[in-house]
Amino acid sequence: MKPCPQCHANLADDAVFCTNCGTPLNAAPQAEQQIQPYQQQPGQQTPPVPPAAPAVSPYDHTAEFSEEEVHDNKIFALAIYALSFIGIIIALLAKSSDNSAYLRFHIKQELSILITQVLVGFATAVLCWTCIAPIAGCGLLAFLGVVEIICFINVCRNKSIEPLLVRKLKFLK
Repeated sequence: MKPCPQCHANLADDAVFCTNCGTPLNAAPQAEQQIQPYQQQPGQQTPPVPPAAPAVSPYDHTAEFSEEEVHDNKIFALAIYALSFIGIIIALLAKSSDNSAYLRFHIKQELSILITQVLVGFATAVLCWTCIAPIAGCGLLAFLGVVEIICFINVCRNKSIEPLLVRKLKFLK
């Protein structure tokens, strides 16, 4: 009888794999040889480590817009987040002939935030007779205000990133 290297079950001497966990017994010594850590010999240089690939967020749309388009429409994108609904109207009126994808992206994001704020405000007003709904509603509205500030800062940094929380809502996609 011999023990399984994985689960330590007792096996017959001629067993090819463990009947308890299924571990192949003839491959167990090879696996132990492959797992041994690298040990540097004296006078040997450390092997080079390949650089890690940069992580790309699926919510970052910065690369989709040209620098020229961002530069031309940055003021209007800032106005969208600073002035909310009025900023959207200004951006639509001022750049209606331009048809900028960059500006449409930011209008769409602010509309999502604005609709979410209206829905939260409506739910808070309907449930105002409870004591938890107004507190939760005010907290969520404050959070959405912070999200707008983060969007404003992202536009200042020439970034086009979908806002937190709003990216999970599937309306206006």
